[in-house]
Amino acid sequence: MESRDKRALTILGGALALFALLQLDVFTPGAGSGVTAGAGEIDALEQRLAVAQLEAKQRPLREAELAAALRELESWESRLLSSADASLAQAEMRSLVGDLLTAEGVAMESSRFGTVSLEEKDYAQVPLVVDFTCGVEQLVNLLAAVANAPQLLTTRDLRVRPGNAEVKSLKVQMTVAGYLPAERTPDLLKRAQALEGGVSP
Repeated sequence: MESRDKRALTILGGALALFALLQLDVFTPGAGSGVTAGAGEIDALEQRLAVAQLEAKQRPLREAELAAALRELESWESRLLSSADASLAQAEMRSLVGDLLTAEGVAMESSRFGTVSLEEKDYAQVPLVVDFTCGVEQLVNLLAAVANAPQLLTTRDLRVRPGNAEVKSLKVQMTVAGYLPAERTPDLLKRAQALEGGVSP
C-alpha cells in the first residue's frame, strides 16, 4: 500500500473517531437534558408572550369599562346630599321629603330622624321617618318621585294601613334615606375603625 493510501486511511479513521465522539456527546444524558431545558424555556417564553398579547388586546376594553364605571360613580355621587355634616343632612332630608309630599298634595303629619349609619364604609345613610295620609294613587306617585328625585333617595321602610274608608285613604309611615360621603361623618368613621381594630369606641 502506498504511503498516500496509508495517509488517507489514517485521516479517515480519525474523522470516524471524531464523528463517533461527537455523536456520543450529543446523545449523552447531560447533553440531552440541556436541549430539553432549552426547549422548555422557549415554551415558557412563548406562553408569556401569548399572555402579554392577550392582556394588550384586553387593555382597551378594561380601560373603557373602568372609565364607564368611574362615570357612573360620579353620576351617583353627584346626587348625594350637599350638607357638610350629619345634622345638617337631617334638616336637608326633612326639606326634601317635605317638598316631595307637597308636590303630590300630601301633608306631612309628623317626622322624626332615624339613626345615621355607615353604608358600605364610603357613605353615610341619613334616614327620615314620615307619617302622612294619602290616596293609593298619591302613594304610588310619591314612591316614583322618591326613586326619581335629583338627590339619591331610597325607601327603606313602608307601612300602610287603612285610613278613612269613605274616601279610601291610607295611613302611611315611610322611611326615606339620603346619603352623605362618609368623610362628612368623622365620628361614625372613627367608631367603625375602632370596632375593626377590636377597640371599644
